Amino acid sequence: MRLTPSERSFLKWAGGKRRYASTLVALAPDFPGTYREPFLGSGAVYFELRPTTSTLSDANGELITCFQQVRDSPVEVMRLLNSMPNTPEYFESVRRQKPEDLSDLERAARVIYLNKTSFRGLWRVNKKGGFNTSYGAYDRPYYNQNTLLRASKALTNATITEADFEAAIDQAEPGDWVYLDPPYVPLGGWADFKRYTPGQFGESDHIRLCEAMRRADARGVFVALTNSETEFVRELFGAYFHEARLATRRDINIVSSKRGSWDLVFTNYEPAVPEQMTLSM
Repeated sequence: MRLTPSERSFLKWAGGKRRYASTLVALAPDFPGTYREPFLGSGAVYFELRPTTSTLSDANGELITCFQQVRDSPVEVMRLLNSMPNTPEYFESVRRQKPEDLSDLERAARVIYLNKTSFRGLWRVNKKGGFNTSYGAYDRPYYNQNTLLRASKALTNATITEADFEAAIDQAEPGDWVYLDPPYVPLGGWADFKRYTPGQFGESDHIRLCEAMRRADARGVFVALTNSETEFVRELFGAYFHEARLATRRDINIVSSKRGSWDLVFTNYEPAVPEQMTLSM
């Protein structure tokens, strides 16, 4: 059953899987354990799957605080958002705020506000952690009340923590399903979005990710990974896992002719392949 807009994530995240969440959920194994998502982003797959038991994590502390506050205090978050005008001047003042000077509720509202008013909703920070995406000049609401309240309800029983992906994967137990959607190996140009946190996600991190997946596989954990269609990705992960291709569209790309593309999907189990996907040879 297709979800209505009010039942989806309250954030739009660069590289998020909102369009393909149902396809990726169709790839889920029949797992008896906990659903784990160490690269949370917008949580699109989580909101589609609606697992009974889950652990959601990310290295982006601002994102995690936002999810925690939406889960625990959605009315208070919305009250703050209602007081934040959509103007270039106010955007600039919010962009320059230091999260450590704010309360957790203020940090959560700031994430949603910047996500909805910055250019293409891109969350990008410099090496000092300062938000550096420009103003988007969009005439749209910061949030949909029903979407945020439904998201809060859907997150009620979720464990939400700030964690490095390797530690999160290493906590997975036999029978758990871990879905991994890391910052992609860049295709170049506008597709290069690695700096969601002050530290970039580079080649060594992808290698570390592959090694963590292999350890999880040896423990009896189900793992699934999405990444870009590059030779580096195929050689690194394809040596150990089943591979399939997923037709995608990258709206973050400023050149419309380059928005159509393929993602690679790797699993340590034999998945059912939906129509939108093809098995790679």
